Amino acid sequence: MDWDAYIAAGLYDPAAPSAADRRDLIEFLVAEGCTLDEMVAAHERGRLFGLAGDRKVRPGREELTLREAAAITGTDLDLVVRLWQAYGLPIVDPDTKVASRADVETLPLFAAIAELLGDDAALNLARVAGASVARFAEAVSAAMRSSVRELALDTSGSETATAKSYAGLAELTPQVGRMLDVLLRHHLEAARRQFEQSDSNDVALLGQIRAAVAFADVSGFTALSQVSTSAELAAMLTRFERTATALVTEADGRVVKFIGDAVMYVTAQPATAVDVAQRLVGAADHPVRAGVAYGLLLAQDGDFFGPPVNLAARLVTVAEPGQVLVDGAARDRLPGSTATTALPPKTLRGIADDVTPYVVG
Repeated sequence: MDWDAYIAAGLYDPAAPSAADRRDLIEFLVAEGCTLDEMVAAHERGRLFGLAGDRKVRPGREELTLREAAAITGTDLDLVVRLWQAYGLPIVDPDTKVASRADVETLPLFAAIAELLGDDAALNLARVAGASVARFAEAVSAAMRSSVRELALDTSGSETATAKSYAGLAELTPQVGRMLDVLLRHHLEAARRQFEQSDSNDVALLGQIRAAVAFADVSGFTALSQVSTSAELAAMLTRFERTATALVTEADGRVVKFIGDAVMYVTAQPATAVDVAQRLVGAADHPVRAGVAYGLLLAQDGDFFGPPVNLAARLVTVAEPGQVLVDGAARDRLPGSTATTALPPKTLRGIADDVTPYVVG
């Protein structure tokens, strides 16, 4: 190796206290196929230790500009820029190299979706995809940081150790991509099945679905947070989320989202939503309460909106620990053998008329 070239490039100082480690790092990067120019660029970004892993995560990074990507695929540049923004990726000058060949290969699919559904609908799907994958990426990154000591320079004490650890983990990126592809297919099938069970064909073109929506939360969470450590709270929320996810999916429902100490989920029928809520109340290691409502929901961007959503969210706030409250529409669709008890009408925030909640069980 021509070490004079690395010295001249500012990558290696034989007199530095960490010279031996830096030498090992450069030898590792050369073995990984990294060029001197790539090392200089990575060094300027302060990520020489991350170069080998970065190349595995995004091969061919910063090869093309957005203008070049648009020209290659025959896509309008403004639409490409809007798509980049919708994905949640940082926007720079259209003539700055930010894209790889793999990025460009996604544009024809987007163009096909836009032609089929319209630009706005396609961009909305891109925003949902970007936000969902960003959350998953952050979860993966956080899990790795907290589990693999060598990933952080401060704890590894060696650029080479960190570089090798990161590069090894980065090898998993293609497999993670294949896993997401498999999961997408499963969840597309589940979403179709849930819609077919909901008796909503007449409102499909309006973007609506008839379904039960439920909220369940850990009762007294604020008080618990005052007497529990962060680790204890994190463990409790993890158990709650794991239990809720298992119960909802076993019932062919869908977890919409977790909001702090609460879960929002939907099912085709109220009886299923109530059964899940009762099981969750019984399985949780802290008191849980739930609210269920039924009616027309607006399904948009992977979320649900409308009066039943607002009502279910309010019902859970007035439920006692261990209670499952339902509205009248949900109660009317429960099996006749289901015992319910009417409570006095209540004024709920954001709901115009007083509501009569029913306690199930």
